[in-house]
Parts: sequence; C-alpha cells; structure tokens
Amino acid sequence: MKKLIIIIILTLMSLVACEQSSQSKQQFTIDRCPPEEQAVITSIPISPNEPFTASISVPKQIKSNEVFIVEATLKSLSDHDLTILHASGVFYFSIKDSNGKGVNSFVMKDVGIQRPIQSKGIITERYVYRIDNSGTYEVTATAKFSLDEGDNFKEVEVETNKESIEIVSVN
Repeated sequence: MKKLIIIIILTLMSLVACEQSSQSKQQFTIDRCPPEEQAVITSIPISPNEPFTASISVPKQIKSNEVFIVEATLKSLSDHDLTILHASGVFYFSIKDSNGKGVNSFVMKDVGIQRPIQSKGIITERYVYRIDNSGTYEVTATAKFSLDEGDNFKEVEVETNKESIEIVSVN
C-alpha cells in the first residue's frame, strides 16, 4: 500500500512543469559530455544524516543557439547498497535567466522506476539544451526520489549547487 502511495505522489510530481518562457528553445536527448576545459564541477553534501551528495557540471561560456550539455551526478555515501524509486529521470534541471525567470520546462515520463544504487555508487544524467538569447543564466538540478527503507519509503531531495553559464551573441 505504501509503495502505491509513493507511486501516486511521484506521478503527481511528474505532472508539474517548470515555468515556461517565450524564448525559442529546443530540448534534445543525446548523451555526451562537455569538454573538460569548459566544465565547472562542484558538489554540495546534504545533511550528515543523508547518504548522498549531488554535483553539476556546466560549460562556462557558449555561443547563442549552440547546443550545450548540463551533467548532474548523484553520489551515494552509504557503505551498503540502496534502492531508490524515481520518475523517468532522477534529476529535475532548472535554467533561469538573470531575472530569475525559468527558460526551460519538461515533464518527466514514466514514474515508479525502482533502481539499485551501489555502495559509493553514482547516477549521472545529462540534459542537452540550447538558448537563443545572450546573457548569464543560472543552472541547477535537483535529484528527487524515494529511498526504500524496508517497510517504508523516505522522500529525498538533493539539490546541486548553482552554476552560471554565459551565452554570447554570434555576430
């Protein structure tokens, strides 16, 4: 019964879309890493009671209308294997302009995916995007999942640090 409630909660969470923008935008689903020299990677540990950290990697600067990749990683700090339950992806990615307005939106498909994460294991997801307008944008990601604790599920959210990406005009 508790698993059914968790699945319903995750279904409702997946139906909530981020704020939309009038910018021209396109989302792709390819899987490749940004060049290392452009990437900024930082990690924020959550409370000492939680066995996870999250980090994000973004290019420092790209040209307008150029495809770029944001990579988020969830790392288990636990000494034993765990099982998590999540939507089609673990991470929800957020890109905001300098006024704090969201410029990306997406809806998670598929809910109730049960997945093991090994001791000290990692889960990495990539979000590929393109922004037409020049400016500085704030990028974050939040891992949202349920942690299987035997008879119970514990809701967990792990937010990455905020990183900036500069979009420069192509003349």
